[in-house]
Amino acid sequence: MLDTAAQHSFQKRLSTIRTLDKQSLLDPRERTRLTVQDAGLSAFFEYQGQTYVIRDISPYEEMSDDFKTPQGFFIYELTCLCLDTGETVHFEWEYDDALEISMTLERYSFRELTDDRGNALDGDDLDRIAENKDGIIAGNETFWYEDDWAAVYKKDGRRENVYMYEFENEDHTRFLTVEEWSGSSRDTYRIYTSVPVEPGGISLVTKGEPKG
Repeated sequence: MLDTAAQHSFQKRLSTIRTLDKQSLLDPRERTRLTVQDAGLSAFFEYQGQTYVIRDISPYEEMSDDFKTPQGFFIYELTCLCLDTGETVHFEWEYDDALEISMTLERYSFRELTDDRGNALDGDDLDRIAENKDGIIAGNETFWYEDDWAAVYKKDGRRENVYMYEFENEDHTRFLTVEEWSGSSRDTYRIYTSVPVEPGGISLVTKGEPKG
């Protein structure tokens, strides 16, 4: 007997699967030609043997450090439901000379992080770490400073200022991102690891619909 949460997750996934219109299925040639850039809301896609449906697409737009001037670069966040597990999973894609995709893994708080000398961290340490190109330890793995930049996140007609601090491990196989969100009486932070995704590893099942 499934518990209440499991029943709710199962029913949610079942009702989502029932929205799949067979006439919208892509033929094999289209699935080979199209990438995640072509996916819209409610698009179905497969990755590593699991099937996902896109629930939301929201962009981060790079800005000048004072958040006033757009820089013409975007990262698109895809909020997806995994139909195999019922989990919400985030993918991000950007195009800068080539298509790059990542998949979010663990979430962290500052209590779970230290600097590369083992000292405790908080948001006030981020600028120092970026200036010195130091590292952050998360999950017994060291991630070294790579970049920092300002962005505006756009979702449901709202705009929020976000400052991004980006780190990567020695092998360039895992990333750590610290997002500093401002605009209220105090800053809030989102901290997570992610891994690169081979663009050809994502196979669209349907294209979905354009957002907006």
